[in-house]
Amino acid sequence: MKKLFYLLIVLMLMMMLAACGATDETEGDNGDTAETDAEETTDASDDTSWTEVEESGVLVVGTSGTYAPITFYNESNELTGFEVELVKEVAEKLDLEIEFSTMDFDGILPSLRNGQIDVAAHDFAITEERKETFDFLIPHKYSYGSIVVRAEDADRFESAYDLEGVDVALGSLTSNYAIFADNIGANGTAYDGGTEAILRDVINGNTEAYLNDHLVLQRTIDEFGDDRLVVADQVKYHATESAMAVLKGNGTLKEKLDEAVQELIDDGTVARLSEEFLGEDVSEPVDESEVVGLDGE
Repeated sequence: MKKLFYLLIVLMLMMMLAACGATDETEGDNGDTAETDAEETTDASDDTSWTEVEESGVLVVGTSGTYAPITFYNESNELTGFEVELVKEVAEKLDLEIEFSTMDFDGILPSLRNGQIDVAAHDFAITEERKETFDFLIPHKYSYGSIVVRAEDADRFESAYDLEGVDVALGSLTSNYAIFADNIGANGTAYDGGTEAILRDVINGNTEAYLNDHLVLQRTIDEFGDDRLVVADQVKYHATESAMAVLKGNGTLKEKLDEAVQELIDDGTVARLSEEFLGEDVSEPVDESEVVGLDGE
């Protein structure tokens, strides 16, 4: 009888321990989920990026004003360009005033990171490296890179691979065009005196080619007005998706800006502005089958 009694006691204790273990495990799962949900809710509620902009009534936008036809000063000394006019339309959609902060290209993303501006608008290509620090809006421009060369050398460059070992001009050593030049084995030199100095150096033989977005290049030489220069259309590299950027974590601001950009794509405003400033509709992705990648492959 004693053995039976002790056996019953042991069984009861085992059942109680099992029940407690099951309860603890269930509570742990629910608790973890609840804690995660709470953290996510807290994080979302802590994001005041849109509220701050909405309350101030002003959207501060960083750009250079020196990269025609994306961002430049016209003959009346007014800041304009494809992306400048687009961000003006975005601000109007959101009932905001807009304040442009002009600076060197290399300073725009650092200014965004430091909270000096709300949005970076300068034809920024979306890259994995940039996405580590910044969130990009819906892409509004699809394109690829090419080169400006002397007309007599147009047939010399049959593809982007022919840039290997060639002296090339760049607008900035931190741009994706500089990264591509390095990856393809070109000898890149950055100019800080604007595109006119670059184009004159190409004409004079001080450099062999100028790398940039093919639409920007075509508009640049059209305005420069010298038939000794051409875009080598067969050279295609680095297919791009360009978008405006905000600091990572500013999700509520990104959401509002995305809504406005999408409306402007849907109603044809982006296509109209790109036709006006770039000569064609850039709101649709390009065929990448003949485009050499950013890595030079």
